Amino acid sequence: MKRQSLNGTWKYRIGKGKWSEREVPFSALAVGHSECERTFNLEESGERVELRLDGITYSADVYLNGVLLGKMLPYCEYSFDITEIATPRDNSLHIELEDIAPEFGPVAGWENFGGIIRDVYVVFKNTERIENVFFSSELQNGYTDARIKLCIDSASSEGCTYEISLFNDEGELLFTEINAAESTYHETVNDVKLWSPDAPNLYNLQIKLVKNGVIKDVYTERVGFREIKCERHRFLLNGEPLFLRGVCKHEMIADSGHTVKYEDVLRDMRMIKELGCNFVRLVHYPHGKAVLDIADEIGLMVSEEPGLWWSDTSNAAVADGSIEVLRRTILRDRNHPSIVFWLCFNECKFTEDFLIRSAAMCKLTDPTRLVSGANCMSDEETLKYFNVCGFDFYTMHPYAQTFERARRSAKILNDKPLVFTEWGGHFVYDNPKLMREFILEMKKLYSANSDSGALAGAFLWAFAEVNDFNRERPAVVDGRLLEGLVDAKRNPQLCFNTFRDAWNEPEYHAPFCIESTANLPEKLTRLEYLSGGTPYGILKDELYGALKPDFLTEQRPRVIKVGPVCEKPPIDGMYCEPLVLTGADKISFSADEKFDGITIIGGVSATVGYPLSGERGECAATLRLNFEGGDSIDLSLRNGIEVTSVYTTYRSSRINPVAERAERFAEFSYDKSFECYVINKIVIPFNERKRVASAELLGADNGYALLTYGIFGYTEQ
Repeated sequence: MKRQSLNGTWKYRIGKGKWSEREVPFSALAVGHSECERTFNLEESGERVELRLDGITYSADVYLNGVLLGKMLPYCEYSFDITEIATPRDNSLHIELEDIAPEFGPVAGWENFGGIIRDVYVVFKNTERIENVFFSSELQNGYTDARIKLCIDSASSEGCTYEISLFNDEGELLFTEINAAESTYHETVNDVKLWSPDAPNLYNLQIKLVKNGVIKDVYTERVGFREIKCERHRFLLNGEPLFLRGVCKHEMIADSGHTVKYEDVLRDMRMIKELGCNFVRLVHYPHGKAVLDIADEIGLMVSEEPGLWWSDTSNAAVADGSIEVLRRTILRDRNHPSIVFWLCFNECKFTEDFLIRSAAMCKLTDPTRLVSGANCMSDEETLKYFNVCGFDFYTMHPYAQTFERARRSAKILNDKPLVFTEWGGHFVYDNPKLMREFILEMKKLYSANSDSGALAGAFLWAFAEVNDFNRERPAVVDGRLLEGLVDAKRNPQLCFNTFRDAWNEPEYHAPFCIESTANLPEKLTRLEYLSGGTPYGILKDELYGALKPDFLTEQRPRVIKVGPVCEKPPIDGMYCEPLVLTGADKISFSADEKFDGITIIGGVSATVGYPLSGERGECAATLRLNFEGGDSIDLSLRNGIEVTSVYTTYRSSRINPVAERAERFAEFSYDKSFECYVINKIVIPFNERKRVASAELLGADNGYALLTYGIFGYTEQ
């Protein structure tokens, strides 16, 4: 395949006005209707000749020698067969552009530019030719080997075979298949080097189409081996959890429009990488191909989308146009390892039909990647519609002055990964303290990985200033959207260093501090746990989710990171992590030893508990002691009598939970502002030494969550 560039000086006019000259490709302020024209001779020959345009804005009619070749939608690549239309000399190429009137394309979210924004060229081919190749792989054997799948779309290929080769980045041949006859091909490659942001290993794929020993076409592509998938609240890259830390980047740089220099794109992507990011959301339309090559090479994951912004998808031109643009973009870019998902929209007025059709198109055209949309619907609508259309993960744009809106989304959208595809904006761009606070809170959500709140990724709005003449202060000043980490000339702004440093700041873990412990008999024997109850760590999410008491959510929600886990038990045999008794559950212990009495280490509740809630004197649980010979006694553990709340802070004050017939055993804390706890001891003496066979704690099924750190028998000297 040979290629002839048609870039350079063209004739140009606005409307039907006077002709002038303009260099193609170009981006210009919108003028409504404009026309571009040039003549050219064919410098090569071929059995098939195609005219290719890599992108225009926002719609175009393309004519060659007076013949309408077709119409173009914005941003994406088109190829027209001109074999029977082109002549060896004096071909007249005429393109009519519309940059204001199209229903799909122009939007009010950023400055619009019209033009032939990307390369124009002629391609000379043989009749037998490779049209498209889809490379995918399945990683196997602990991510050491890769099972390659190639889907090759060829034209007039009857009687042809494929010669398929894969080389590593040093040029070493890994495999070659000489006479592959099928258009779908599989091969296993051992000991592959995986692609990731930390190690962006690339390989070179080469496919030759051969007929009767003659090479008819050659296809080359740089490819990589990597796997990204969802697992509950997180993304896994090559089997390892990875938080997507990113920024949103427009293609436009200052007044460049969509016609940008390679070195400027490379500079932007390197700056983003140096910020510590592993992801770039390429907003809000398909960017030029160069940015994907750079992302592959330097190790930045990216997403692509079709060019929507508060667009009305009930308009057929908008819905159909965006789906077609994204389809063409997927076909162009789906072999890039840096692309990890497709976004069907950005902040739109939805119809269910559009969401379903758009998601289905993505999964049909590329079944190997995740699909979602950049979204600012309500949490409830998101939960509904993202599942109706089968999106792989949730998204949200929690713009606000506090983190509460973000935290609420993380709590509700909790059955698949959640990404903040935008956050920040004018609320944080000039406020380093608030930006740091948001980042630290997002890191906590990721670390929590909990059904009551989790986060898989976050993309700051925005990397750089862009032109916008449709908003007011404080976001926009003098036509510049001032929400970037860098300005239009790429000078770092106030929060540049904060954004970089806060993501790398180690998470603060409050130290365990035990304040006091009570005396105990010297000889204690722990009764052995048999069954029942739930370890605190397993029930934690429910305790501070569905079972969370009102007094922990009043005014300011109390942050429970660790909970009443006694990291350093003061006595041997005591559980660090308590057993939790809820509902009508039962916890059973065995003994078969003589004791002078029983001591319960616990006697505290994580939900209802004196003095914060519950009626004083009501039964929180029952202790049943079974003795040798079949005798047993039941002892009620009552709120405020034997049982208290486990918490020693309430609202902005310290409190002193005291039970009449329980003694304070220990006080401990993790964060003295939020996590301060008490453990009681309940001593039950016998009138004589008795052999205890077993013991049971029986739930009262009335809202208590009784914590038990151990039941001990004691003997006096």
